[in-house]
Amino acid sequence: MDGGKPYVPFPWQAEHIHSKSDIQFLIGACGRRSGKTTAADAEVNREVFKDPVTVLGKTHAPLIYIVGPTAELAMRVWQPIWDAFVPDEQREHIPPFGNLYKDHDKSRGIIWLKNGATIQRKSADDPKSLQGERVTFAVVDEAHSMPEDAWQYLLPAFMDSGGRLMAIGIPKGKNRFRSMWELGQKKQPGYYSFSVPSTAHPLITATEKEAVALREAGYETARALEHDPAYLTLSDIEQKQQYWAEWVEQDGAVFKNIDQCFTGEWVTAENANGVNVMGLDVARIHDYTVAYIGDVGEERIIARDRYTGLGWTVQAPRIAKMYRDYKCRFIHMDATGVGDVLASFLRVEGCSVIDYKFTNASKEMLISALAREVERGQVILPKDDLDLKREMELFEATVQPGGSVVKYSAPAGYFDDCVISAALLTYKMAKNRGMAKSPNGEPYVKFENTTPAKRAMDKIREAREKKLGEIEVAV
Repeated sequence: MDGGKPYVPFPWQAEHIHSKSDIQFLIGACGRRSGKTTAADAEVNREVFKDPVTVLGKTHAPLIYIVGPTAELAMRVWQPIWDAFVPDEQREHIPPFGNLYKDHDKSRGIIWLKNGATIQRKSADDPKSLQGERVTFAVVDEAHSMPEDAWQYLLPAFMDSGGRLMAIGIPKGKNRFRSMWELGQKKQPGYYSFSVPSTAHPLITATEKEAVALREAGYETARALEHDPAYLTLSDIEQKQQYWAEWVEQDGAVFKNIDQCFTGEWVTAENANGVNVMGLDVARIHDYTVAYIGDVGEERIIARDRYTGLGWTVQAPRIAKMYRDYKCRFIHMDATGVGDVLASFLRVEGCSVIDYKFTNASKEMLISALAREVERGQVILPKDDLDLKREMELFEATVQPGGSVVKYSAPAGYFDDCVISAALLTYKMAKNRGMAKSPNGEPYVKFENTTPAKRAMDKIREAREKKLGEIEVAV
């Protein structure tokens, strides 16, 4: 690969990349100069030698994409590939894999090989160009900078081919690259992710002492980060991201001081003796329905139900049972769009429902209330609720084009259902906590788990029993 020299991988390249050819989505958060681009080129060269496959009577040779956020960035992986396959115009230089070369289109960034394989250079400059073909392998370099719409066009290209994606970048941002990296950390089937610092390169060291030892051993190009001018000009956060391959939570996060709030425990219905209410966020298509129960007097979340993929006729009885088990006063729920349907079902089940209609302004008010209670340490959250904690860490405010509107949401590829449900609940707990108990600790009002219809039936039953009693006395 390097001027025709045999490629000898670094230990980390062999462990995390070249031994994972059976993984469909390979996601690497790598420090600068660690050798990630060289490893990507090696994987491309290996891919072109794969045999064509026949599907539904049609033969498909390897189709490989080299992708970058911009055309210029894509060139860092593309240029070594070009040099490995394409001869010069005078045909005086035969590249290492020149015997496979058939034709090329330099302006379009395409190389055709004699075995039918095709290698194409692509970029997010034109996201729509990433769609529509049966891709067998794609390398996405600088994946942390890929815009969301580019991912939306690219990812479906692997659906029918079973193709592989290798996404490499630095650990920066709350984005699709990070969400896929975290799926690998959770061992999601089909995903593998890893992090390697710049010092995984054999000739990059942390200290000058280590670099000197390498130079004395004959490795003259060994360099230490502690004396590197480029490294020293960066901030601490930038050093961690770009050289040490560490994910760093950025300033500007919506929720501050969240650790101080995650000290609570889950409470069973039998032991939930306070004034309880429910916050409910309803699933759309791919996300989750989340119901939280909170003790108003203590402003504490005590129970949760979280699920996906259930129809209204199954959800409504399930939520209503939780509502009754915890003797909730009401449900404060997102009744926007599909939520309105579930609200109707819940009312039929006998639940008292308070609708909350979402607009950008109303969502901002709701999220601001939760952020305020968290920052002040007023709300108590369950310490074992890792889903809520992770969503709060990632939840962000982004300024929309024009600069006058701020959008509150999870980053692309993440969920925010727990945050929204907790916000719906906390908003009501904060407004009502002062009414839950009097100064001597006794409830001002006792809320009964009844509805107007149920109270009416109780009165009719009481009147009927009283009338029967009068008849018995008369007899």
